[in-house]
Amino acid sequence: MPYERDFIGYGKNPPRFSWPGGRSLALSIVVNYEEGAEHSYPMDGIVESIGEFGPVDIKARDVGMESVYEYGQRVAIWRILDLFRRENIKVTFFAVAKALELNPSAARAIVEDGHEICDHGYRWTELYRLTYEQEREEIKKSIELIERITGKKPVGFYAREPSENTLDILSEFRNFIYDSDAYNDDLPYFYKKTGMLIIPYTPDANDFHFLYPMHRFANSEDFFIYLRDTFDVLYRESRESPKLMNVGLHVRISGRPGRFVALEKFIKYVKEYDVWIATREEIARFWIENFGEKR
Repeated sequence: MPYERDFIGYGKNPPRFSWPGGRSLALSIVVNYEEGAEHSYPMDGIVESIGEFGPVDIKARDVGMESVYEYGQRVAIWRILDLFRRENIKVTFFAVAKALELNPSAARAIVEDGHEICDHGYRWTELYRLTYEQEREEIKKSIELIERITGKKPVGFYAREPSENTLDILSEFRNFIYDSDAYNDDLPYFYKKTGMLIIPYTPDANDFHFLYPMHRFANSEDFFIYLRDTFDVLYRESRESPKLMNVGLHVRISGRPGRFVALEKFIKYVKEYDVWIATREEIARFWIENFGEKR
């Protein structure tokens, strides 16, 4: 059976349950950790096109763009980790294996602070460009490198650019219990073909929109208001039917001082409510325990 689209989902009959502690809303904060594994002309022949400004207009090394990404590893990761430590919250890092390899001290700090490492690929490779065998090998390499760096195989996967084969391939690796390559629901669900748990991610409550060529958020207040409004709607709806809110962050983006303010304000805002702030692994294990067979 090939990959199939589902336009129905839970429909008018979402599951009735409570998140741990009797809470109605779960919040998953995701930090994309990618710096140093982005497209680079010397590495993969592609000039990275998404950043603080437009890329160079020839096929050549973009040293300006590279330095922007370096800020994430050199400075921003420590600012972000310090915030999570102060606020005593645990998050999920969508971590590209090669990015972790480039900064062992940061990788160690992420793990020691109790955050989850979710497999975000070996490098920034659009999996839809690969054959089935090539994609499987790419995922295998990312698993092995993440395990070597962190001491644990990842249980989650987020491709960035999946193929129609990705979910089938993930089911061949017994370490994965969830995938996040979907944006189609406010609750987790099981992929019908393989039974893989899908924890949907967010394309909109995402600091990605600060960057070129989107530029939808102009300042920290724009982003904070969007996050707050998203939270308010989902929290209100969750009183009738539980929901999951996702927030997408990137080290090099929200780790910049002028944008960092939005993250600080949002965390303080949601902590005024009784919300379950959880890693995606915690969410996955709760869902599997309550709604599906253990893998």
